[in-house]
Amino acid sequence: MEVNKIYPYLCKHGSCLKRAEFTFTDVEITETETKDGLIKEEPRTITLGHSCEDHVEDVRKLFEEIFTEGKKNNLNKNNPKSKENKV
Repeated sequence: MEVNKIYPYLCKHGSCLKRAEFTFTDVEITETETKDGLIKEEPRTITLGHSCEDHVEDVRKLFEEIFTEGKKNNLNKNNPKSKENKV
C-alpha cells in the first residue's frame, strides 16, 4: 500500500488563497508522425488554472482575455497582410 499527500488546488485570483472548487481546462492538439509518414493528431486535456466559488467569473474572464489575445497574435504572425505586421 502506498500513501501520498494530497495538495489542494488554490484559487488563482489575485492574492486569494481559498481552496479551489473549479478547474479551467482546454484541449490541446498534439501532432506526431507515424512510421508510415502520416501525421496523427491527438487531443490532450490541459489544466489552465483553478478558482474558488467567489472568483469563477473573474478567473474565466482572465483566461478568456489571455487566450483571445494569444490567438489574435498567432493569427497576425501567420497573416503577412495583417495591419499589425505592416512596418
